[in-house]
Amino acid sequence: MDRAKTNRVTMYKTVAGVLDQNNSVWSGMAPFAAAVDQFKNKIAGIDAAAQKQETPVSGVTGDKAATRDELEDVLFLMCEALGVLGHTTNDHELEALVALSPSAIDNLGDEELSNRAATVQARANAKKTELAALQVTQANIDELEQALQNFQAAKAKPRTAVVERAVQTESLSSLVREAGNILRDQIDRLVNLFRRSHPEFVAEYRSARVVVDRVASHATPKTATGAPTPPTT
Repeated sequence: MDRAKTNRVTMYKTVAGVLDQNNSVWSGMAPFAAAVDQFKNKIAGIDAAAQKQETPVSGVTGDKAATRDELEDVLFLMCEALGVLGHTTNDHELEALVALSPSAIDNLGDEELSNRAATVQARANAKKTELAALQVTQANIDELEQALQNFQAAKAKPRTAVVERAVQTESLSSLVREAGNILRDQIDRLVNLFRRSHPEFVAEYRSARVVVDRVASHATPKTATGAPTPPTT
């Protein structure tokens, strides 16, 4: 959430606190109570959207990298075994399929890696009897299948996370705007109805209703010329 939205949401929460402290003043007015409930629901929605928006993408990116490393490792070993079979049976097509060094596997794109691993897995299943002589078991073939499934599940997550953050950013803007509309169109006016009967409440509310730029408020004040104001003694 950017600074402008953060400052506005801070104001919203300050206002909500003032409303809670003065609940006895307005709770008997049904339209006021309904507007406050709507306002608080928007704040809760803002908090939920902000939490999702601020979730780092690095975690899912790391998961993808880990599953890719695992797949590359088991794929290379299966290629080595199938390469031996291809050579001894003069199966040039199989030899070409599995002619992959670790660096060549590493250079494959995500889709290329998935497709190559799926093809190698299929050939391994077809030649499991011959592979047994090389001490390649069904468990080894299953390990390749599981590594491929894990990678396929993880590879789309970083992109999905980026899309989700974009959705939450748009949702945040809408929620912040809607909360502001509730204040301006309803609660501000309802509070004014208590100007005579509860002036202290109205004054406290108006004070809370001001958006304060928390970052800018710590900056060095400047003169009209733009130069920093000299310190006072």
